Amino acid sequence: MSIKEQARKQGIWKRVEIIGDIAVIGIPFDKKPEDLINVANYIMSTLPYIKAVWGRYRDVSGPYRLPTYYHIAGEKRSETIYKEHGCRYYLDFTKVFFSEKLSFEHLRVAKQVRRGEIIINMFSGFGPFSILSAVLGKPKIVYSIDINPYAYYYLMANVELNRAYEVLPIYGDAFIRIYDLEDADRIIAPLPELADKAYEIALQKIKKGGIIHLYTEIETKKGEDPIKIAMSKYSGSYYARIVRSVKPYTYHVVVDIKVN
Repeated sequence: MSIKEQARKQGIWKRVEIIGDIAVIGIPFDKKPEDLINVANYIMSTLPYIKAVWGRYRDVSGPYRLPTYYHIAGEKRSETIYKEHGCRYYLDFTKVFFSEKLSFEHLRVAKQVRRGEIIINMFSGFGPFSILSAVLGKPKIVYSIDINPYAYYYLMANVELNRAYEVLPIYGDAFIRIYDLEDADRIIAPLPELADKAYEIALQKIKKGGIIHLYTEIETKKGEDPIKIAMSKYSGSYYARIVRSVKPYTYHVVVDIKVN
């Protein structure tokens, strides 16, 4: 059996994520990073543009809500240029939150942005929501807040990299800094763990008729629909979709809310 077939059989192959010229393998709960060396070497030999392979556990910890990463093979480097929807992002995925599963959401939200809008992104990270919204929608301004100093640094770099000068990076706690800003036509709140707090504050800073894109964590019982639960929880909800499954019966769900 080839290494690739073994990886597929063990459920490892579908866990491989490509970030620029680096591959990241989601480490199964019953594996250690060193168990994946053969798979890592196979990836690098099959895909010559991959210069490094890292492993990632499905844990999240610390003030910046980051998973644990381990270097497995190749260059011991975690900075790279990631391309998505025509934009380029300079980032270190061990220092800022990254999820390829949000790629669809970045584009879905950005396509709704209208020229001249005032937007607040409460948890901007390295900038994928903010920058794509600026590039596609041509808003007046995208206030982009993050408490992680590395996210702030990479966001500033990515504003220049994409010439997205409508994006204004702001370093600090969104729950405090948001009160320094003007009211918004659209608020993006992509931090499911703090969704309820973000929702209450967003309601205070959204204009009448404005839109809140709220990413929330929904726990269900067997047979319950997380989308229905999410939409019933937030008044004004008109759209929702499951972004990903976090664990059995727990989901990250995006809810679009129109505030009247």
